[in-house]
Amino acid sequence: MTTIQTQGQFFTIKRLFMPLLARPGVVQTIKYIVYISLLVNFVIYVRDDYLAWQSSLAPGAPLGQIFSTFSTSIDTAAWMGLIFLFELETYALSDSAFTRWLVNLMRAAKAICFIGVLYAAYGYTTEALENYRTREMPEITNACQMADQGVAMQMDSIAYEDITTANCKSISNDSQFYLIHTDISIIDKTKLAHVQKMGWVDICNSFVWIFVVLLIEIEIWMQNKDRFGSKILERVRQFKTFLYLVLIINAIIWSSTGYFIYSWDAFLWIFGFWVIELNLAEWERDRLQEIGGSAVEAV
Repeated sequence: MTTIQTQGQFFTIKRLFMPLLARPGVVQTIKYIVYISLLVNFVIYVRDDYLAWQSSLAPGAPLGQIFSTFSTSIDTAAWMGLIFLFELETYALSDSAFTRWLVNLMRAAKAICFIGVLYAAYGYTTEALENYRTREMPEITNACQMADQGVAMQMDSIAYEDITTANCKSISNDSQFYLIHTDISIIDKTKLAHVQKMGWVDICNSFVWIFVVLLIEIEIWMQNKDRFGSKILERVRQFKTFLYLVLIINAIIWSSTGYFIYSWDAFLWIFGFWVIELNLAEWERDRLQEIGGSAVEAV
């Protein structure tokens, strides 16, 4: 048995939130606010994806393209499932509740959520790359040529607006217009460049979150083994903290480019998983008290 060294050289999210453990009422209030907000955001994303589907895809579009359009909703549903399972695993359920059948059930549920997350990441990647599969429309040099014809202009990564006589002069000042892959809406050169750049932010964000979850899984496994003094566990926490910083930078990028709903959603999910980080910190504190401040240290 080796005495645990709970303090290290580097900053981690866990150490930031340790003082909050002394205020469990505050933690529970924050948790409920964050979780309810995530549920509301999910409903908003389903609505936005539905509107984007109607505006961008022609009737009879392949099922794969429809699923790609709903990648945000699929992604959000899978993440909600994961955070619910993590909440059960790290806080809500006692150790005695983890019977073999429940463990297997949770593993199956996690696997389904992981498939959803990976598919959503695939959807973000596919959608971002499709923004480079464009066809220029040289016959159109002014948005007003498409006014009142039932054609929509893609305004940014998520917004579309019908081109009408009333708005055609203000909707775009460009003289070059494109079709993106199989979209039925058009986009001008300036907006196309913007959408292409933002697609890479989406890809980065989705894969960084996958790594965060994998690191949380490793941390849960190591805490189950009482390896609180492990140098590997410390490195996992440090790397996870770095990934949270990347996620915060992505949220700031969205906010600075006008995607306030994306930024708000990003911070909500960061806060949601910080609640899980608090659960892990409380679990470690309680377990160290139970075993008298010592545990087997991993290599």
